[in-house]
Amino acid sequence: MHRMATTSSSGTRHERRTLVNVVIFAALVFVVDVLLPLGVASGVLHVGVVLIALRSTSERMVIGTAIACSLLTLLDMPLSPGPGLTEWWKVIVNRGLSIFVIWVTAILGRQRNRAAEAQRRHLSELAHLGRVKTAECLAGALAHELNQPLTAVALQAEVARQRLAGLSDSAELDAALREIAEQSHRASDIVRALRNMVRRTDSERQVVDLRELLDETLRLMQTAAKQAEVELRSQSAPQPLLVQVDRVQVEQVLLNLLQNAVDALSITTANQRLITITANQTSPREIRVEVSDSGPGIPPELAQRLFDPFCTSKSHGLGLGLAISQSIIESHGGRLWLASAEEPNNPKSPRPGTTFAFTLPVAS
Repeated sequence: MHRMATTSSSGTRHERRTLVNVVIFAALVFVVDVLLPLGVASGVLHVGVVLIALRSTSERMVIGTAIACSLLTLLDMPLSPGPGLTEWWKVIVNRGLSIFVIWVTAILGRQRNRAAEAQRRHLSELAHLGRVKTAECLAGALAHELNQPLTAVALQAEVARQRLAGLSDSAELDAALREIAEQSHRASDIVRALRNMVRRTDSERQVVDLRELLDETLRLMQTAAKQAEVELRSQSAPQPLLVQVDRVQVEQVLLNLLQNAVDALSITTANQRLITITANQTSPREIRVEVSDSGPGIPPELAQRLFDPFCTSKSHGLGLGLAISQSIIESHGGRLWLASAEEPNNPKSPRPGTTFAFTLPVAS
């Protein structure tokens, strides 16, 4: 923050210094132009004023300087001593050429500044992409190193559970060890999916009932939701919702949407903190899932770039969750979008807040 404030202050000082230089140089050129006869094309020196203005990042300053220099070039005609030995038509032509050169300099200078700005932005994006690639390499190494200890934890938990099977009063311990084994296997699956994503290999897809994935995801989110005093509700269709997906990746999408909703509700003062997740088959070939919360909603200016990489409203977020989730859903043949932005004043939806929706094709 201190660096950003320093940069902003430095930019403001640079703009002010540029404006002062423009005013001083323009006044100097105007005085010289008034003192000399009209036959001398001293108005062309206003090009230098435009070049000074081009040091500014403000396009308004450049255009304003060009307009001011053009007016000063014309205002000099009634104030100067006269045309001297030059004919009037030549004086008019000289003034017209001066104004023409002023505007050509301003337009070409702005195009040059825009090209330089685009190049700087492109280099910044390339540098950012390089950091992302480095993160991918680190993710691959991390996935490789973590997979082995996670497998060992699951194995040892299973061995301990089998040894306790013959003891009495071991139900609670057996359940705890079973939970350790399940979560270890899940963590291992997530690591394997992360490694496959980095290596760009094909994911393992199977036909599953989407309702089971929703129930499992809600169970995983219960602790975080309880800490944030958020109520989770599920409203799924009674019939099976069969989809052919990589269950780990789809669970990650659901966890990301639910976590975003919990984070949004955790900073509100509303009495009712509610998250509702629904799943229904909306057509013979498509299943739709919605995650809705009763939070404050998303500002329109943020909603337009919500799925852009590195776009986030959280102080601790990277802005990659929704972008990755969208790519996962699209790789499964569906789409993910902000549904609450489509009907912001829908009378059928009594709750304010945010609704994300995604679709998945029905398993054939």
